Amino acid sequence: MPRDLRAALLAVHGPARLRLAGPLDDPVAVLRLLRDGGRTPLGSARELLDELREFGLSGTAVEMAWWRVRLGELGVAVEVEEGFGRAYRYVGPPELRERATASGDPGPDGRAVRTAVGRPVRTVVGFASWADGRAAEEFVEPFTFVVDLGGALRLAPRRSEHVACAGGEPVLSAGEIGFRRSGGGGWEVGTVSNLSTGYCPDVVSWPAVAAALDRLGLPHPGGFTQAVVFRRCTGCGQCGIVREGHYVCVFCDADLPERWNVDEVAVDEVAVS
Repeated sequence: MPRDLRAALLAVHGPARLRLAGPLDDPVAVLRLLRDGGRTPLGSARELLDELREFGLSGTAVEMAWWRVRLGELGVAVEVEEGFGRAYRYVGPPELRERATASGDPGPDGRAVRTAVGRPVRTVVGFASWADGRAAEEFVEPFTFVVDLGGALRLAPRRSEHVACAGGEPVLSAGEIGFRRSGGGGWEVGTVSNLSTGYCPDVVSWPAVAAALDRLGLPHPGGFTQAVVFRRCTGCGQCGIVREGHYVCVFCDADLPERWNVDEVAVDEVAVS
């Protein structure tokens, strides 16, 4: 389906996740299906196969139902789960998204495939490998992060754009995260926020962040240490940050709504389509 419509569906209904419900006896046949059925390069198909094996694939409910049928034809037992909360699509400048995420490989729609610069960290071992590859001075500043639709933490240097970190895809949360050594010599999360002016995630996206960190065995504060409240003004249309509980637009002094409304247009797009 068109990329913008897919992002709107994910924003409104949230992602569904397809997981293996039994052994994968013929990975070569599944790899071929992922390559041909998804019309993706072989390297990308291998990544999808690894993701399916480890945590499952994520996307719209229709996409995951389609994959369940096709995998079922190969005798692969899978199940589809829903209810993973809201997905947030990119709401920043379009030109920034195109500049940050375009690569040379054409996708099924003829457009350039977007490649995420954020390093996906899905396991305890994976995080240790990522951390060991960083210089000590890199940990002075927090890192850019997103939680992708599969629930994995993706990390990039602080000055990276969140949309590039996510490869232009919708996310379950986004912000900045700081790590530090714990008393036992391991790692823990010192600071974490939902500060992302590209995705403007709501503070209620914290459970997705907590789940990603728990998967990595990283102790964390139990909530955003800097909880940023984003709102879009219904008067002038500008998106801004609510400071000190003062729900007034800094651009036109109009009252701001109490509930998150940054991407209300997603509902209209789905209804029209």
